[in-house]
Amino acid sequence: MLSQFGFSGAVLLSLSLFCGSASAAKSPRLIQTSPTQRQWMSEREILDLSRKSHDAGHCGGFMDVTDHPVKKAEFLRPFSGYQDRLPTEQAVVSRLLAEVSASNLEASVKSLSTVFPNRFYQSLDGVGSSHWIRDRFLEMSNHRNDVTVQLFKHGFAQPSVIARIQGKSRPDEIVVIGAHEDSVNWQSGDERSMIAPGADDDASGVATVLETFRVLMESGYQPERTLEFMAYAGEELGLLGSQDIAESYQKAHKKVVAVAQFDMTMYPGASKHIAVITDYVDPGLTRFTKMLVDTYVKVPWVDAHCGYACSDHASWTELGYASVFPFEAPDGEENRKIHTAEDTLNILDMGFGEHFAKLAVAFAVELANGK
Repeated sequence: MLSQFGFSGAVLLSLSLFCGSASAAKSPRLIQTSPTQRQWMSEREILDLSRKSHDAGHCGGFMDVTDHPVKKAEFLRPFSGYQDRLPTEQAVVSRLLAEVSASNLEASVKSLSTVFPNRFYQSLDGVGSSHWIRDRFLEMSNHRNDVTVQLFKHGFAQPSVIARIQGKSRPDEIVVIGAHEDSVNWQSGDERSMIAPGADDDASGVATVLETFRVLMESGYQPERTLEFMAYAGEELGLLGSQDIAESYQKAHKKVVAVAQFDMTMYPGASKHIAVITDYVDPGLTRFTKMLVDTYVKVPWVDAHCGYACSDHASWTELGYASVFPFEAPDGEENRKIHTAEDTLNILDMGFGEHFAKLAVAFAVELANGK
């Protein structure tokens, strides 16, 4: 086992001398397992770490920071009134919620989990799935001149996907709604070739993002702030894609108002409560998101914990951006079939998944149009 250490000058020096791309599978990677703990690990040790997290009932719990010396961004938040903010866009949101379709959600999950049954970030299916997601965004964009869709390339095979609706009056202020497109099977074997349908983790989240975009497109909705819909690559191996994107936005001084992550949205726990993650997120934005659940979705919610770096919102949080993470099940009620060949469509509840699509629509409109 490699020794653990904090953010010493020696660590940063080593980082500067050993900063390879994520595709260099045989090169050690610098893995961060808490805000103050890092260690160099081989690819096999990283895979073992991921399996141990899965066996313990946790997701991820680490960031691969080899290419990203993580530090707080220093920028002026364009919007900081989360603590006192109330929902104000009921007239628009209520009309849009009726358009959310469980059958559309199911179709997206089915395609991602069956046509691309292993979306590992270094696999052919991983690349193919990102192109499929891009094409769905393009098909739904109706050739609007305020909409762009792009592949965001990384130092590994699978690109991320970003669809953008430019804001009318405040285009430089950005609201992000994201999910991760990759999947993995942490049972023994070759992660690149094993069956890893990832229907819940995280085809369900990608379906939520796609459905939100579709509803807005078909309504002709034009936001005041810019809305960006992201499908992140390489989440399962340390939030690789979202770190690349978040850091590029920070370096470009982009004004990101808020970030919502949808990672697993269709496997309800026994209580059928929406779980709102309260650690490593923005407290004020989390409070406001709970209000959106009460106002628009009208189902019970409960506070929950996810641990360090459990999904892509953490990449934004690390850089000082405000993020929120609504999740499908409370602590102790999580889907135990994720990261296996049994994470398939038949175990999901599309009616429950509608709640998250409605929440995403409400989040998009309230944050893009509100003061």
